[in-house]
Amino acid sequence: MSVGAASVSQVVVAPAVTSTVRQFCVKSFAELQGLELLRGALERRVVRNELAIPSLPDVAVQIVRGGTHNSGSAYRLAQIIHADAALTKYVLRIASSAAKGPAKPITSLQHAIAWLGLDDVANIAFTLALQGQMLHVEGQHRKARRLWRHSLASALWARQVSEMLACDTGLCYLSGLLHNIGRAVTLGAVHEVAQRAGQHLSGEQYDWLIGIFNRDVGERVMSAWALPEPVPSVLAGWQSYASAGAVRGESNVVNVAHKLADFTLQESSMMRREELVMDSAYLDLGLSSQNAVELFDSTSAINAELDRYLSP
Repeated sequence: MSVGAASVSQVVVAPAVTSTVRQFCVKSFAELQGLELLRGALERRVVRNELAIPSLPDVAVQIVRGGTHNSGSAYRLAQIIHADAALTKYVLRIASSAAKGPAKPITSLQHAIAWLGLDDVANIAFTLALQGQMLHVEGQHRKARRLWRHSLASALWARQVSEMLACDTGLCYLSGLLHNIGRAVTLGAVHEVAQRAGQHLSGEQYDWLIGIFNRDVGERVMSAWALPEPVPSVLAGWQSYASAGAVRGESNVVNVAHKLADFTLQESSMMRREELVMDSAYLDLGLSSQNAVELFDSTSAINAELDRYLSP
């Protein structure tokens, strides 16, 4: 719906929007009109490419573009991380507390890479480099934290599933982490537009607007970040993995990981455990009921790792 420069009193609200009243218990017609004005303002920003897209931190750019399969990768990765003292300290702390970590603390990046492997250390560093930016949404820290926790849980579950299937764990982890990146960026855009309009939105109203725009915004983020293939292909295909072509398997892993994150974080869209195991995406991976037992036995370890990343 285009609102142009019309005043609130001139806005014609489409019939479909009346569902918003029922969904969010909007108290007045003026409040409903205000919500539609915000939707229109966001739509114009998206269409005109006027959204402020956060830049990918330089360290994260170097990590993801450096790869983990070429000769000299371990030395190069250690160099990239070591250039940032705060990141180095954080990576070593997370590495030392990993479930498969050594009895004694890991004290060097070389030690971390030798013990955990190149992919795991690269994943830790990339996550930590991006995390601060994703959590910093002025005035919406709690919601930003919830969205990031789901993305991080999806990444950890994608790693877990890909290990069971002997897939590319690094690709699956990174794709799981970024598969819903549009939601975090849209949250910031919604908050900025609402603040400028002097409107206070409920949590449900934030979620409604994020649901409308997050896919378009996510595509713009991925374009701006110019991540190397096959990451963009997996991010484009995870919801419709059956038509994802060469990255169907990895896209399916992310699809299942998203559902596992819903389940373990008790999101509103969660399936029951038995439904999840019978879901077509799960079955298409060739996983059995015994695999499900192994997966769900990992829940406490996944939650512990989430807490390590997101400790106050």
